[in-house]
Amino acid sequence: METAKQLAKAGVVLAGITEVVCKPITMNVVIQIVMISAAALMIVFCKAKPKAAIGGAVWQSGMVAVVAIYGIAWMANTYFDNYKPEMQAMLTDLVTAYPWTIAFAFFVVSVLINSQGAVVVSMLPLAYTLGIDGWILLGVMPSVYGYFFIPNYPSDIATVNFDRSGTTVIGKYLLNHSFMLPGLVHVVVATIAGYGISSLYHFAFGLY
Repeated sequence: METAKQLAKAGVVLAGITEVVCKPITMNVVIQIVMISAAALMIVFCKAKPKAAIGGAVWQSGMVAVVAIYGIAWMANTYFDNYKPEMQAMLTDLVTAYPWTIAFAFFVVSVLINSQGAVVVSMLPLAYTLGIDGWILLGVMPSVYGYFFIPNYPSDIATVNFDRSGTTVIGKYLLNHSFMLPGLVHVVVATIAGYGISSLYHFAFGLY
């Protein structure tokens, strides 16, 4: 600490030590501050009972979902980071012959990572290195939504816990759940439609 003060007095600027760096607060931090402040005000002025809140179905379902998604996402990220070169080698021949098949890779990685944004960030650079045209990637972009396939996402688990009618279920064999058919229909139809529209713009109008 004394060394840092001496350097500062001497006019020596070191990033992170003597330099004052001002950065705007990110949106996720702002949301957390607002939510925690609102909860504190409710407890103080509205006489809300924290014990009753954490004893409700919403809290319990949410915490189960948080633990589930954190473990799966961590495992998937570790796997993907370690085997990225092997995945690139495996995909090269297939997507070179049929570039649209990158949609299957997007879907599979989305199932593992549980995030559309993470799939885009991690897979698009790989797709560009494989020489896939931008209009193809744009057309098959709906295929990045695959995290419904394994029912471990917080919204899936919470929905099953919320549904008192028993119609929203996770089956005995895990994959025979209530989200499978709607999810597959959505992804397949959206990907085909997106690829068709993108192809039309590309070949008919010569765009992108």
